[in-house]
Amino acid sequence: MIALPHGCGLASSQVEAVAGDMKSHVDTGLGDLMRKLVLVPALCVALLALPSSLAGASTRAKPASGPVVKIGILSPITSATAANPDTGDAFNAAVAAFNKRGGAGTNHNKIKGIVCDTRGDANGEVDCARKMVDEGVVATVGDLVYNNPSGVVDVLEQAGIPRIGVFETNLSEFQSKVSYPISAGAVGGYVGDAVGLNKNGKKKATLVRTDAATGSGFRAFIAPPFKQAGVDIVGDVPIATGSTDYSPYVSDVQSSGANAAVLAIGSDSAAQFLAAMAQLNSKLPLAGVPGTFPLATLRKFKDVTKGTILADSFPYPSLNNVKTFPGLKQFFADMKASGKKDVAPTTLKPTALSPWLSTLAFVKVTGGLDTITKDSVVQALKSAKDVDLNGLTPPWTPSTPGFSLFTTTSNHFVYLSKFDGKNPVTDPKAIDISQYFPAS
Repeated sequence: MIALPHGCGLASSQVEAVAGDMKSHVDTGLGDLMRKLVLVPALCVALLALPSSLAGASTRAKPASGPVVKIGILSPITSATAANPDTGDAFNAAVAAFNKRGGAGTNHNKIKGIVCDTRGDANGEVDCARKMVDEGVVATVGDLVYNNPSGVVDVLEQAGIPRIGVFETNLSEFQSKVSYPISAGAVGGYVGDAVGLNKNGKKKATLVRTDAATGSGFRAFIAPPFKQAGVDIVGDVPIATGSTDYSPYVSDVQSSGANAAVLAIGSDSAAQFLAAMAQLNSKLPLAGVPGTFPLATLRKFKDVTKGTILADSFPYPSLNNVKTFPGLKQFFADMKASGKKDVAPTTLKPTALSPWLSTLAFVKVTGGLDTITKDSVVQALKSAKDVDLNGLTPPWTPSTPGFSLFTTTSNHFVYLSKFDGKNPVTDPKAIDISQYFPAS
């Protein structure tokens, strides 16, 4: 597993195939290599989306009073390897807030949120998908599965349930007819990191990842788009699960010949890595995705993290970015209104933003519907254009063609943030990362 706060990767047999063909694939591009992937080893950390007529759908004053409509989220709320306990609270806070502002559709349908804890387990993921079918949800929002994504796709495709804001980790999800992601995913974030490093004159990077078969092919996978962005991956440092001494890993990075490190690990592991860097007085520039670097961690190790590049399809959800991205103001207000400490504006993790944004996307897409069913939601997604997600992504058209083998990835953009020693400051100019991938 490599990280967002989530794990995703390659089967061991596929890792061997990737390793054997690494040289030729780096020379010829991603196309053949990606066809070998069943799971894309992307940082599931993070670990890690309407027509203008619907633009006001999320700001109604009348509380929801119409028939109940169910939406759900699949996530490893509890897991030995990738727990995201705040995801459920963020989702429930979003549902409560949008109900207060009018619910969904023209009849002000009351939204009921169904949270299913997959426990990060292959069987648990499929069980949760079946639960969504049994509950009669009309859509899932912001869900993440990584141990059995193809099994989940089978269940939800057969049921015809659209997955809005799904965090895709697998080729079956990239190409699923019910996948409607609102971000470019972890892969897009890492390639954005490469763009940022190149702009800063850092053209040699070492990848720091979890030591597992599911992550061992990530270097070969990500190297071609990195190279297109002007950065060579010159080292690969795997961190063993359960490690307590991170000094050797820092030393390995320092001796790799790199002038920057890209951290594709979870936030807890990253905190230990940063502590070792501070102890060794390492000043190596860093990059990653927001889920790897919670604000509290960035500030705790500011002598090490100052200048860190963070890339994602959304702005880093910190209070300082509200001025540049006013849409964050409503997000913070909704999280605060929940009364839950883990999603309070001053303590929440970056991963709390995705469930809220995905719920916003659902509300805006369904804003013109008199009757909300899974079929009507799908039709609304197919016809929606230039959806305004409160300015937190470029205007989103769900039917926009994807790129390379990411055929359902309709948002091709990422934002770059840079930690200034106090706050992550997000540049409002989005970067189209599809240009760094070969055609499928």
